[in-house]
Amino acid sequence: MSLVLRSVRVEDLDECHRIEASRYPEDEAASYGSIETRIHTFPEGFLVAEKRGRVVGFINSGATSKVDLADEAIKGMIGHDPLGENLVIMSVVVDESVAGSGVAGALMRSYVAQAKDGGRRAIFLLCKTHLISFYEKFGFEWICQSASSHGGAEWHEMVVYIV
Repeated sequence: MSLVLRSVRVEDLDECHRIEASRYPEDEAASYGSIETRIHTFPEGFLVAEKRGRVVGFINSGATSKVDLADEAIKGMIGHDPLGENLVIMSVVVDESVAGSGVAGALMRSYVAQAKDGGRRAIFLLCKTHLISFYEKFGFEWICQSASSHGGAEWHEMVVYIV
């Protein structure tokens, strides 16, 4: 059975949280409440991958015209503006059972295409060093090492301009 990419639904919350909590360190993973807020606040920025009727991955984001990737408030959707010209990705994550099978890449290609169709100017994200080359495959460029200290990790700011 093939992969289905679709908008998030409220009933996806438990599975999205399970995947997030299982794939990110505890001090980096979004809480159940944060994921719930993202679903309710900006469902159009929350893309889910489904296989055999089961959620196996997702991307979620916020929108803004002012981008400060070191500002942790955006993760709580503070400063989110659904009409903002830029998107800020907060999570790209897939279930361990499909890791390495191309699900994350399919999510990224679809997400970037949707952002372009929606008239957004750019997509920003933070990532760890080992993921820079993954995001470069989708047109992202390294900006700088971030001032963010989320989870005590070293982060890099990246952007892809789509308009």
